[in-house]
Amino acid sequence: MFNYLRNKTILNLVALSIIGAVIGMMHSHEIETGKSLYLQDAVRSTLAPVEMATHALVSVTRVAVLSFKPRAVLIKENRQLKEHVKRLTRENAQLREYAEENVRLREELGLRQNSALQMVAAEVVSRNESNWFDTATINTGTSAGIKRGAAVINHLGLIGQISDANPLTSHVVALTDSTSAVGAMVQRSRTSGVLQGQGADYLILAYLPKDADVKIKDIVISSGMGGIIPKGLTIGRVVKVVRNSLAGTTSALVQPSVNFDEVEQVFVVKPGQASALP
Repeated sequence: MFNYLRNKTILNLVALSIIGAVIGMMHSHEIETGKSLYLQDAVRSTLAPVEMATHALVSVTRVAVLSFKPRAVLIKENRQLKEHVKRLTRENAQLREYAEENVRLREELGLRQNSALQMVAAEVVSRNESNWFDTATINTGTSAGIKRGAAVINHLGLIGQISDANPLTSHVVALTDSTSAVGAMVQRSRTSGVLQGQGADYLILAYLPKDADVKIKDIVISSGMGGIIPKGLTIGRVVKVVRNSLAGTTSALVQPSVNFDEVEQVFVVKPGQASALP
């Protein structure tokens, strides 16, 4: 029995020595030639599935460990993420508002620099809009020299007129209001008429001559008639011409250059100024 074990041990040592020698030869051959032996490739191919399975098992184990975080930790992280999103949303809204305000300030500055009119800046603080009336309240009044009938404008053109004023606030009637009527003319042909509000999105340039030279896309400006609203303020653009051969009249549908619903900052033109041109 002892001899059997001794012989088996010797055989194992011999086998290991042979395997070691073979592995050493394969390694030396790979270093010298840059190529692996067929047997070596076979061994690697045999072991490859085992290596991939081991790697997959380690990856799954790692994910499982991360997935089994305490519920309290997950709730805390979720709350922190929500707060972060809210903060970013607020900051984004503030940045957009700053950008829009910057644009408005630039437009106001441009109007002041390019206009010969003396004006008082104001902000819209409330509105009263209906199917027939478009009015608003601004935060400037008689203490700043505002008077009834004064023109209210912004960088796009004429908005309306002051209908009433007290020391601190004033009421503005938009051109679209059904009670509004101002002198206006076609800028290209100088044909004059009366611009009337319809309580809607469009204006009517009425009382034009039968053969009035007015075309679609013509720009309409204030005529200065009556001496209240200065001449040359942009009002809008003609979108339709209506000629009534029986009545011998012509009228034009005008789209205002200013959207009254979107107005925030305005300028009130001080009275006694005949023209908006330098």
